Amino acid sequence: MKIAKYLPLILMLIIFGCQNPFRPKLTDSSTSVILSRSPEELLRNLEKSYREKNINIFRQLLHKDYRFELLSSEYSQIGIDMNGDGIRDSWWGYDHEIEITRNMFERGSSDGNFPVADNIELRLQIPPQEVWYTDPAEGRETWIVIPCYFDLILSYTSSNTIYMANGIARFYLVQEAGNWQIIIWSDESNL
Repeated sequence: MKIAKYLPLILMLIIFGCQNPFRPKLTDSSTSVILSRSPEELLRNLEKSYREKNINIFRQLLHKDYRFELLSSEYSQIGIDMNGDGIRDSWWGYDHEIEITRNMFERGSSDGNFPVADNIELRLQIPPQEVWYTDPAEGRETWIVIPCYFDLILSYTSSNTIYMANGIARFYLVQEAGNWQIIIWSDESNL
């Protein structure tokens, strides 16, 4: 009779063994998917990708048809021939942008003159929505254009050096599958 009284307790000990039923096993439910459900969230994620030097976050923010558009004064210096006609173009595409950004985050400048910065910070001044506009070009009526003042700061602790670029970046954004992506980043910076 006395064993029957303790049978439920004995069964619980057998079933749960050394596990505490009041403290379930912790599981990692994090994901590598970056959500950009609004243009603001997208631009904050862009800042985060630079701050963390995270190419995987950066890659998710760009549309597959992404273009980086250069200032006309930069074509001859850093433009590349995208269409094979022997002339440096005013833009480059997704693959080249990923390569350039990966270099900045992981290897330093592609010419080897600068090592990887200890800190990289992209500061965007996202204007109020009243300043945003839709692209008037045919086929782009759903694109949102956000002109942002920005500061890009690369800091080198060992040499106590800072490099800075600033100006305006025009972000042309499209929404696909509930997330916003950058399809064109138009540079209007002051180097």
